[in-house]
Amino acid sequence: MSREGWKDFLRAAERSPALQRELSVCSETKDIVELGKRLGFSLCLDELNKDPQAEAISNWFDQSTIQ
Repeated sequence: MSREGWKDFLRAAERSPALQRELSVCSETKDIVELGKRLGFSLCLDELNKDPQAEAISNWFDQSTIQ
């Protein structure tokens, strides 16, 4: 399920400096999705856009110290 995949991905991003570095070079959401998929997370941009929690995830990235 994509929502669980996003939750897992966010938890990993919070804890992994290496993943944070990789995220810092992502310029678009599709880059983040591709990175997550490459690392084995079940991420889907279409499902994220339709998910009511998508705004919360987007806000997390906006407020994150990952830059």
